[in-house]
Amino acid sequence: MSIPYRLTPIADNISKERKKTGYYAQIVTRGTIDTAELCEEISAGCTLTTADMRAAIEALISSVSMKLKAGYNVCIDDLGTFSLSAESDKVESPEEIHSQSVRVKGIHFRPSVRMKKTMKNSEFERVITKKN
Repeated sequence: MSIPYRLTPIADNISKERKKTGYYAQIVTRGTIDTAELCEEISAGCTLTTADMRAAIEALISSVSMKLKAGYNVCIDDLGTFSLSAESDKVESPEEIHSQSVRVKGIHFRPSVRMKKTMKNSEFERVITKKN
């Protein structure tokens, strides 16, 4: 299966001589796969039932969340690593920062080498949309 993309125009607003327009490739999603569909697909290729897969995914989510809250990064071999970033308000001195003023800014995912290699071998298919 190939990854669909479209060409999207982009204007060069930096150049003062004349306005230039170029194009860049932009991924076009085919939709979103939910947990139920993912569980059915995985269970079709192994001995686990759809219910077993759902239970495993729920347990994975719970465990990853607990480990991130405990201050760990979580590496799932051949998939990637999950980690947290934090934010707080800017203060004048370090003494003004307290645990109550720190918030989770985001959850980051760094794909594994295997996942990157798998994705680098992808094929692409140009789709024609009204925006092209």
